[in-house]
Amino acid sequence: MVRRDTVWKSRRLSKSFLTNIRGGIPFASVQIGIMMRLIQACERKVEMFMDVGCGNGILAGAILEKYPRARGALVDFSRPMLSEAKQSLHQYRSQLRFVMADFSSRKWVIAAEGTHFDAIVSGYAIHHQPDERKKEIFNEIFGLLNPGGVFVNVEHVAPETKWIAGLNDGMFADSLYEYHSKKDSSKSRDQILKEFVHRKDKAANILAPVETQCEWLSERGFVDVGCYFKIFELAVFGGRKPNCMS
Repeated sequence: MVRRDTVWKSRRLSKSFLTNIRGGIPFASVQIGIMMRLIQACERKVEMFMDVGCGNGILAGAILEKYPRARGALVDFSRPMLSEAKQSLHQYRSQLRFVMADFSSRKWVIAAEGTHFDAIVSGYAIHHQPDERKKEIFNEIFGLLNPGGVFVNVEHVAPETKWIAGLNDGMFADSLYEYHSKKDSSKSRDQILKEFVHRKDKAANILAPVETQCEWLSERGFVDVGCYFKIFELAVFGGRKPNCMS
C-alpha cells in the first residue's frame, strides 16, 4: 500500500496547516475542553503524559497549563511539526521529550523508553493509518497506560453519508472564513471552501466511523469507552484503562 501521509513531512504543508487551518478548526476549544475534563475526572494525577502525533503541541500545552509540573513525551514523524511544538512549549522544555517516531510501525513505542503514562492524547493524527493499524495503535496505547490512565482521541472520523460530509465542509468553511476575517484576509467564503475541499493533504485521510473505533477500544479492554463529542466529521472519543488488571 502506497503511503500518502508522508505529505505531512513537508515544511510548506505543515506551515500552511498551522497558519491557515489549525486556528480555525470548528469547536477546537470545546474539544480540548472535553479532553481536559476527561483527564481531570480520572483518579490519577497526571505526572506523565504522551501526545501521539503532537503537531504543534496544542494538546500538550493544554495539559501543561493544568498540570505545570507534568512530564511528557511528544511524538511525531514530521520534523517541521516537532520544531513548531518545541517553539510553542519552550517554557516547558526541561520537562518534555520531543521524539521523532513513525507510528505506522510498532517500533514507535520505543519512544516511551519504558515509561508508562497517566494520560495519552492524540489530535487529528491516527486517522492517517489503515484501519488494522489503527486497532494496533489502540492496543499499543493501552499497554503504555498506567492502570486508571485515560486515552483521549480528538479525531477526524468518517461521515455517515455524503450529505453529512458536505455539511462538515460547509461548517469548516464558515469557521475558517471567520478565522481569516479576523486576520484581515481578503479571501471569500467560497474561495476558502474550494481550498478546503481540494486541500493537498485530503488524500492522506483514511477515515473510520467513530462507533467502530469505540468498539475496538472496548475489545482491547478499555472501560468507560465513549464518543464524548461529535459533530459531522469531528469527534472526541476514548476510554480508561481499568485500575485493576486481572
